[in-house]
Amino acid sequence: MKATLTASSATAPSAASKSRIGRIGLLVFGLVIALLMLPCIQTADSARLEEAAGAGSLRTNTDLQGDLKIWEDKDGQLTILDVASPAMDSLFMPYKTSGLSGSIKGSVYWVKLDLFNASPRTRELLLELSKPQLSRVTLYQFDDERHFLRQTRTGRSLPFNERTFNHRNFIFNLSFPPESGQRLYFQIQTDSYLQLPMKLWETQSFIEKEQRSGLLFGMYYGIMFAMALYNSFLFVSIRDRVYLYYVLFIISFAVMQAVWDGFAYQYLWPGHPAWELKSNPVFIVLTCLFTCAFSRTFLSVPKYSPRVDKMMCAFIAGLVLTLPSMIFMPPGLCTKLAVYLASASILLCLSAIAAVRFRMRSVFFYSASWLVLFAGSTLNILAAYKLLPLNFLSLYSVRFGSVAETILLSVALADRFNLIKQEKLLEEKQGSLLKNLHETTKKLTSTYDLDKLLHYTLISLSNVTACENGFILLKNGEGYVLNTSVGSGLWDGLLLAELETEPFFGALIREKRLMLHSDPGVSSGQLSPGTKTCIGIPILYRDRLLGLVVLYSYSFRSLAESEREILRDFAGQVGISIENARLFSEINRMASTDGLTGVYNRSYFLSLANRHLSQSLSMDKPLSLIMVDIDHFKSINDRYGHLAGDKVIQETAKRLAELAQPRGIIGRYGGEEFVILLPGTAAEQAYRLAEIMRKSISASPVQLEQTGSVKYTISLGISSVSPDTSGIKMLIDQADQALYKAKESGRNCVRNGI
Repeated sequence: MKATLTASSATAPSAASKSRIGRIGLLVFGLVIALLMLPCIQTADSARLEEAAGAGSLRTNTDLQGDLKIWEDKDGQLTILDVASPAMDSLFMPYKTSGLSGSIKGSVYWVKLDLFNASPRTRELLLELSKPQLSRVTLYQFDDERHFLRQTRTGRSLPFNERTFNHRNFIFNLSFPPESGQRLYFQIQTDSYLQLPMKLWETQSFIEKEQRSGLLFGMYYGIMFAMALYNSFLFVSIRDRVYLYYVLFIISFAVMQAVWDGFAYQYLWPGHPAWELKSNPVFIVLTCLFTCAFSRTFLSVPKYSPRVDKMMCAFIAGLVLTLPSMIFMPPGLCTKLAVYLASASILLCLSAIAAVRFRMRSVFFYSASWLVLFAGSTLNILAAYKLLPLNFLSLYSVRFGSVAETILLSVALADRFNLIKQEKLLEEKQGSLLKNLHETTKKLTSTYDLDKLLHYTLISLSNVTACENGFILLKNGEGYVLNTSVGSGLWDGLLLAELETEPFFGALIREKRLMLHSDPGVSSGQLSPGTKTCIGIPILYRDRLLGLVVLYSYSFRSLAESEREILRDFAGQVGISIENARLFSEINRMASTDGLTGVYNRSYFLSLANRHLSQSLSMDKPLSLIMVDIDHFKSINDRYGHLAGDKVIQETAKRLAELAQPRGIIGRYGGEEFVILLPGTAAEQAYRLAEIMRKSISASPVQLEQTGSVKYTISLGISSVSPDTSGIKMLIDQADQALYKAKESGRNCVRNGI
């Protein structure tokens, strides 16, 4: 029965074992976890085995699990007298190889531990059982002669104030007379996983250890409290539910850890053992609930994966229904169910990460933070399933992982907060952009003047993009022409005739999409020296390229994708406005010009003539009018055909328009008659011009396609404004009378009116 606790019999971890643990911790948790574990490792090193002045004395701070022997009383009917009989000794087996560690059953476990004090002095020691979740622990102490010494009862199924020591763990006071031993029997009942971490302590060493561990626990719970408080302030200020879920997660997780550490029963509900038995699984489920709610919101799962979102919503609903049902479950079943749900929540959150696929930058921080926590939780759960040994790393891995997770996840939330600020600034910028472009669009739709339209467009785009220089090129046949510019305008060395050979413009014309010369894969080509930003915006109408807007700056500018989309839409509106302006111009041209000759038709000519006549009369300036008639035009039609007659009319209009430049306004009055208005021209000048026209026509036969040429003449009548002129009709009548005189005089001549 006697066993001396020497350095060889104690199961202190070897140096090689510690090295393996350190390498595993470094691999799984990374640098952050290694730093967090460093104080704990230092604590263990600083509290190495204390040795008294005797070769065979008791050693303290020694893991006793290697000395424990265990026997499972499945029926729970045996008493201490039955168990302590010599006949039972052979039934006990070593605890480490029994396979009972990590089990959760309704059995009663008997644990035997033999200790011997080989020192010549009395030793007062403390035995610490660091598993606060054990429901009931009864210690029976016997001396060397199997005489019963005393009994101590404790456990979390009893009120906390009944404990001998006011401590979160189970502490037993042991007294060893000189050169004597004791046999200890522990009767253990648990609704949680069976774990028996035991150590012997000198009182002074225990106090020092508690001071160090108190500091570490204070740091841990202080970090959790600070993060919960900080994110509570963020929730109040931002009103984003993700911060509320995160605060609830931190609180539930911290309380869950406090239950595991024994602080919850010690400080939060010491007089409620019934609640203490179920608090651990309840807070595990609460942690899973808020974890899933936080992950679903933070990762925007409904947006990126509706199928995974349905799974998460169903799982969250199941967790909500599970919580009240735990009231009616036995504690052991609650614990098993909570572990299964924790495993499922880990898999579900990993599925959410896979569904989002790093579409957001903050997902990287999120993944790193949860990876650390999931790694720690997985080690602890695997130890609970007995797939990994229960040791320092697996026992406290969740705590280390939670600290690292809290820090990393706070970085993720800070990044998300910055993204929200950036998105808000971007929304404001987009709002300003849309407002400016909306005002420009109203101007575009209010005018059909193409030059004004393009000027508004360029000025507006220059303002909203903060590019102080730019120009617009309109497509003209197979090439491009400069329409309008701002700032420095078109830079030197850019050849419009060879525009498609320049890399930047060539890509812009071919791909018909907005381009920034700093974009990957976009060649900048030969830009203006010192240009830092160059934006090319194609103007399209029904996928047909109408022109190019080019903006550039000597400073760096950036465009978000949403801003590019707005500019593309605006360029599309510009394309519609250009096409409308061209259509309006064409309609006006058709309404004001003669379809055969291209000169003004009679009605439009008369409206222009009336305006010029009013100006002439009000400003007392000369104005003349010439009536022109093609001589013997009917005979031309009869001899050469009507197509030849049309040709003669067209050529006549063309030559008259050329000779009337730059002041003359020509219109087709009807048939083969033309009328020419000459603002600022007196009668004598008009007469000389009419003679030039008559001679030019008579000396220039019209070439026909098949029948050679036709030679013809014209007759002209002139009238000029006088104080008696009452209107344009009177001026035309006077010129018509003069034309009649010219015809009576043999044609091919010029006559003045009355």
